[in-house]
Amino acid sequence: MKKLVYLLAILATACSPEIRTYSDYDKEFDVSQFRTYSWSKPLADQERYPLYYNEMTGKRITSAVNDLLAVRGYVLTDSSAELTLDYTITVEERSVFLPDPYGYMYWDNYMRSRSEVFNYREATLALDVLDSKDGRLLWRGWAVGILEVVVYESSDVEVAIRSAIAKILKDFPESAKRQSVEMTIKIH
Repeated sequence: MKKLVYLLAILATACSPEIRTYSDYDKEFDVSQFRTYSWSKPLADQERYPLYYNEMTGKRITSAVNDLLAVRGYVLTDSSAELTLDYTITVEERSVFLPDPYGYMYWDNYMRSRSEVFNYREATLALDVLDSKDGRLLWRGWAVGILEVVVYESSDVEVAIRSAIAKILKDFPESAKRQSVEMTIKIH
């Protein structure tokens, strides 16, 4: 029941328009053939982004991923996992130049166009799924959003993270081993 409540809360927040998500995968390899996974030790650039890489953010990200993968039939394990998960956070300063096409409508001296430059921070949260045997990247999903809009205007940082993770994992395949276990249970 607790998983169902988590899933409904995640799906309700997954409709946030401020977050764009993408994914890519190795088309020669089927991720759904696996069932177990573990988290890698953070390899991220913690010194460069100390505000974003911290224990609270890490717990929020791993918890959201663990909840969604459990629903899809994947099992978190400490030993002999088939898949290894890792996440990275990057934040980049961006600018957008917005020219004023009309200028001021006065006499010639004042008919100059104005332009404005808006600065903002764009954050990317990437989730990597690797083959534990050889470290090969099998699947990558990432979410991109304007940090000030996604996090700071949200009343809850955890809701923003869960929303991003739900959008990233929306097309992640279910475990085929889970599907075969369910078929066996239904037959008996």
